[in-house]
Amino acid sequence: MKYDEYELLELFEDEPLVMVNDQTGMFMYSKDDDYGFHLLLTMSVHESKCSVSLSYKHFKGVIFGFELEDISQIKGENNRLTILGNDGNTEVEISFKPHFSLKNVRL
Repeated sequence: MKYDEYELLELFEDEPLVMVNDQTGMFMYSKDDDYGFHLLLTMSVHESKCSVSLSYKHFKGVIFGFELEDISQIKGENNRLTILGNDGNTEVEISFKPHFSLKNVRL
């Protein structure tokens, strides 16, 4: 799975949480918006998997959450998180501005 750590750093405005150690290739990115929503991206680079969830501070549960397999690339450009499958098609596109919104979902 390809990704540019600087794109994701700019998009999430923070360093990822490294799960276990750098060699495992497992990272967690998170971002809170001004409205109380929390987006979480967990990725396993070596397994070509990731999961995405959205929660809200006044809800006990998760608004949505899903796992994706066979991911070829994760991009963070133009205030959007784009996750591409091995076939090159966009699996998920999440806009970050002005608030979190799903633009394209192919699960």
